[in-house]
Amino acid sequence: MLRRRRIFVATCIAIIAILAGYIYRTRTRIADNSAEALKSGAPLGDAAAYATADQNGKSKRIFFRHNSVDKNYGRLAFVKYEHPDQPEFVGALSCEVAHVAGGRGICLAANRGVFTTYVAKLFDAKTFQILAEIPLKGAPIRCRMSSDGKLAALTVFINRHANESLNSSTQTLLINVDNGRVVANLEEFKVTRDGLSFSNKDFSLRGVTFTPDARNFYATLSTNQRHFLVKGDIANRSAVVIHDNVECPSLSPDASRIAYKKRFVADGRVFWQLSVLDLKTDRETPLGEKRSVDDQLEWLDNDHVLYSLPETDNGPGAGTNVWLATVDGASASSPRLFLRKAYSPSVSPLPQ
Repeated sequence: MLRRRRIFVATCIAIIAILAGYIYRTRTRIADNSAEALKSGAPLGDAAAYATADQNGKSKRIFFRHNSVDKNYGRLAFVKYEHPDQPEFVGALSCEVAHVAGGRGICLAANRGVFTTYVAKLFDAKTFQILAEIPLKGAPIRCRMSSDGKLAALTVFINRHANESLNSSTQTLLINVDNGRVVANLEEFKVTRDGLSFSNKDFSLRGVTFTPDARNFYATLSTNQRHFLVKGDIANRSAVVIHDNVECPSLSPDASRIAYKKRFVADGRVFWQLSVLDLKTDRETPLGEKRSVDDQLEWLDNDHVLYSLPETDNGPGAGTNVWLATVDGASASSPRLFLRKAYSPSVSPLPQ
């Protein structure tokens, strides 16, 4: 009996030793791979951030602007959802900002020379063939595709009212992707607030996000140093103010919430707090991100958003990283690093 017990104990110790060795080797291999990715400057995803299951069971691609100061600086790139450390570059497209949805994409590009000019390039997200090019009147700020790939929106800086103000203003256009023609200029939309006509000379509409049917959109309306969320009706060329202090809105995949940056001013400095607005209850939820984020968010799924932040804490620079945060506002759900050397992320299913 004693001999059997000794054999049993020895067997248990051997099994424990084998398991410990396996766990050690696995952790070491993961650490080595992460360190190697950091050395190479390649995009690096937080493995925990990718643990979220895709509700539709489809694999995704994460598109982004490569922001490492190397030969690929500014190029459009993407990683597969399951392999965030293996970027693929789109050779013909260098973008200031970009967005992909519905099998198509928009790239706002700069042609640098004696005089810098800008152009919007619409492309097929499977073949990366250019479908249309639209000259721009100013420097790119934001762009978005509709979920069906039929409409694109873009916002650029222009000094449109030079005789009235020395400050830069914006122009936001909606574009038919099939023919590359401008569908609408948002400055021409009639706006109402509390049931009454609302109009000022300094109106600036920007940061479009489309509804799933692409008949409506949400955007920011800035006027007199205030920033409103508006819902637009494309066919009727109209928009209505629905909430205050909303900038760069982004509609969730289920169309129930808006993620955005909320402006605060402290000691004469602007600070943006990420928040989510429930469109049904009008309830605001601050996210766990405590840093100031000057970006238009992108939904990874109905529970997580992506956004860009400078690589260093010293302020804006060439390098940026993409971070991920949950939208429940729970303090325990701290933001996580999602992609290194990346900017302007967008999420798209793999082409069939």
